[in-house]
Amino acid sequence: MARHLTATPPPLVRGHSRFRLRICFIGGGPRPFGWEVCDEEDGRCVRRSTERFRTSSEAWQAGSAVLDEHDTYGR
Repeated sequence: MARHLTATPPPLVRGHSRFRLRICFIGGGPRPFGWEVCDEEDGRCVRRSTERFRTSSEAWQAGSAVLDEHDTYGR
């Protein structure tokens, strides 16, 4: 079953949010990691990194920045 990303993703809110950041091993090579933001209510992936990262820590920092960027939507 293919997953489709929505054209207008819902706002992402840190803290007691229904959205969670997940780090993914995408594949081999020098940059094997990526991140995705998932909706805890239905398990859908609502955002996914377009770039790859050398370490899971780098991917976590980049994905966390996306959550921080959109923190004001929930207020």
